[in-house]
Amino acid sequence: MNVSVRPGELCVLLGANGAGKSTLLKCINGLRTPSRGSVVWNGRETRRLSVKEKAKIYGYVPQETGAGGGLTVMETVLSGRLPYMGLSPRPEDLQKAEEILVRLKLERLAFCRLETLSGGERQRALIGRAMAQEPEVLLLDEPTSSLDLRFQYEVMGLLKEIGAEQGIAVAAVIHDLNLAMDFADRAVLLWEGSVLAEGRPETVLTPERIEASYGIAAEIGRFGERRVILPRI
Repeated sequence: MNVSVRPGELCVLLGANGAGKSTLLKCINGLRTPSRGSVVWNGRETRRLSVKEKAKIYGYVPQETGAGGGLTVMETVLSGRLPYMGLSPRPEDLQKAEEILVRLKLERLAFCRLETLSGGERQRALIGRAMAQEPEVLLLDEPTSSLDLRFQYEVMGLLKEIGAEQGIAVAAVIHDLNLAMDFADRAVLLWEGSVLAEGRPETVLTPERIEASYGIAAEIGRFGERRVILPRI
């Protein structure tokens, strides 16, 4: 496959289970080594970079596990500064973490332990940790999978804002095709480790491609100005 993620863009990776979405993210950020091919960012082949150098390029939010490790929200966000600081945070690291807490509306929860938060609050804290790395690329593996409807839309809206405002390339694995329709600038539909289609969500997610990749018939309806995918069951 050949996939590009562009600065300022929210790109969603779609496809059935086993299509290669999570594996692709892990190959991009170096957690897995591709069997062939390469990952290049700004002309640099990233496998040749150190862990610290990669951490300054890629911010990664894995699938939500619910674990907090006893850390507070502030400690969680501050841990994203590890590529820049030594054994203890510098004043500029603390300032960066505080700015992110305010940006994500988490300042009142700064000293709450992660495991005491709601799903949406915890996910924002994990996104904040990745933002603290000041990455050029933000990679998220199913950031909405454990969230209710309100928080799904809150998190997707936040990701779109972050990418557009800060010029960060955002790539997110999601399963909800309607979220892709509502928020994505670009969609990449994977099937058996290959790119089946890539482009605007409304051009990628056709009934024919949905049936080919997911094995279910679907129709595209409209609700006002929105396109809505309706499975035929």
